[in-house]
Amino acid sequence: MGKLLIAFILFPFCCLAQSAETYIKVGNTEAGAKNYTGAIEDFNKALQLEPSNSKAFFYRGNAYNNLKQYPKAVQDYDKAISLDPNNAYAYFYRGNVNNELQKYNEAIADFTKAISISPIADMYHYRANAKANLGDNAGAVADFNEAIKLAPNKAALYEYRGVAKANLNDNQGAIADYDTAVRLDPKNSDLIYYRANSKGNIGDYRGAIADYTAALAINPKNAEAVFYRGNAYGNIKNYTAAVADYKKAITLNPKLPNLYKYLANALSNSGNKKDALSYFNEAAKTDPNNADAYVLRGTVKNNLGDAEGARADLDKAIELSGKSSEAYQNRADVLLNAKDFNGAKEDADKAIELSSKNGYAYITRARANLELKDTTGALADIAQGIKLIPTYDYQYVVLGNIQFDRHDYAAAVASYTKGLQYSPANTETFLKRGTARLKNGDRAGAIADYKKIAEIGTDNDNLYARMIKAITKGGFYKEGLPLFNDLVAKNGRNANFLVGRGWARKNSGDINGALLDYNAAIKIDSTSSDAYSYRGSAKLELKDYEGALADVAKAIKIHEGEEEPYIIRARIRLAMKNYQGAVDDYNTVIFINLNNTVMFANRGYARSFLNDVERANADFNYALKLEPNNAQIYYQRGRARINFKDTTGACADFQKAISLGSTLAADEAKKYCK
Repeated sequence: MGKLLIAFILFPFCCLAQSAETYIKVGNTEAGAKNYTGAIEDFNKALQLEPSNSKAFFYRGNAYNNLKQYPKAVQDYDKAISLDPNNAYAYFYRGNVNNELQKYNEAIADFTKAISISPIADMYHYRANAKANLGDNAGAVADFNEAIKLAPNKAALYEYRGVAKANLNDNQGAIADYDTAVRLDPKNSDLIYYRANSKGNIGDYRGAIADYTAALAINPKNAEAVFYRGNAYGNIKNYTAAVADYKKAITLNPKLPNLYKYLANALSNSGNKKDALSYFNEAAKTDPNNADAYVLRGTVKNNLGDAEGARADLDKAIELSGKSSEAYQNRADVLLNAKDFNGAKEDADKAIELSSKNGYAYITRARANLELKDTTGALADIAQGIKLIPTYDYQYVVLGNIQFDRHDYAAAVASYTKGLQYSPANTETFLKRGTARLKNGDRAGAIADYKKIAEIGTDNDNLYARMIKAITKGGFYKEGLPLFNDLVAKNGRNANFLVGRGWARKNSGDINGALLDYNAAIKIDSTSSDAYSYRGSAKLELKDYEGALADVAKAIKIHEGEEEPYIIRARIRLAMKNYQGAVDDYNTVIFINLNNTVMFANRGYARSFLNDVERANADFNYALKLEPNNAQIYYQRGRARINFKDTTGACADFQKAISLGSTLAADEAKKYCK
């Protein structure tokens, strides 16, 4: 929270000895004219005549304070308080001096004493500032609450309470406070600017853009507002507007941190390769010995997929300035993408050696360490990265990935959630968190995250395909159908959307509707292995085993390394009582993806038909060890126990699956459990 300077009002006190009163009045007049040195001389004369005059010490302390002679000011406030311990303002102003000296605990003690004697809104306000400077934003909010009770029409109180709430990640509460502050002080551009920041923090980028624009209409020289508006434009993929804002920000304040880096990224994403490169080509031509120009052009080339050109520029930057941490860090990223993990680590090491505060280098090195199987080193680097740049969302995602791979799904969810606090519209992170929530047994949270992806929207068809796959694996056919209907309505030419809706229709009992969707998807994209796989699944429901096997065979031919065709063929083989064939298919799925834990349970179920009790139980035990809150595993073990004639155990499993959200288990329980 920014510091607030207090104006020290030197008001007169009566009932002093005549000569001392005269000097105090003259001193106040001098102070009012900002002649603080002259005022101090008058207060000195008053004290010569009356050495125990607490008001003279108090006023002289204020004059020293205005001259920023803080030690002398504190001495005078101390003396004033010793002579008049009920002077609330002496504690108040001494508290302000302690705040300026960054002695925040002492400041809080002074403000608290002042409040106990004669509370006013400003005392709570300044104590809130001191608390915020100590990181106690919750305490700051509480003090602003009290201040607002005493001065409900003071815009600054809502402004700074909004800042404290934003620091607590309560951006909705911050926006409400900024709304009130703007209503009270509509010409204050800072209020609108702060509100824009909070809107950006919750992913309301269009609202943020509107507020930045309004703030700039009042104060067109606010470089930060222009810069952050550029970021907001980038987040809605309006890269042309983002580039224009970054260039405008450069004219206002070319030293804004990361400004040129953001410009380079926006130019890279603008879709116009020529324009993207021309800006930094010109910079390199104008100043061919400027290492930063090559670093930035290398960033653009890397973003455009020109790894070789990027490497050449970064090599040149390092040749020109071997002490550029950023050059080494960017080259490490290029090497990482080229799968030269040892080279990436060496460059990240050098970047950190040159600047131990380069947080991004720690994250790059963490990624390289992960590829080199040094998870301990990666975790240490991520911890350091978080310490240096706590608002960088990607490092929390990397941490979540590590936790997910370790099957610590609750921790992964927490890390992804932290990442989303700083990048609230990141659809990739929502997908990861949804998957982790599902693994952790939180079906409601998982489907909420998948719905959020559709709400935000993305141009990434691959992400949509993975989202649809996650929904199908989670068995969210009832929740998925309206979602897929909306997606198809928005873009009926997207084969992935049609496949997803077909799956939801099939599982809702609408086989014919499902077949229509699969046929339409294949017509749009004849290479969609999912469309063939799921059409095979629909044909299985119609007991068209030959047609089902033909579709699955087509899917495998298109994408041999895909899991889904083998999963569906295993189900077809189960229906045809080819139990060993089903086990073989589940073996293939597990070989493709060892992390698909449910497939161990499915294999266990297939083995139950072969009366292979020992290996079936081993499959279920292994699956539950990895995912103890997965409803599908309990459901499959319950079905296997029915085959083993263990109805009591089966019903216990069905009940557990029901408690975790399985509707299929509820159907089985109706059949077998009384």
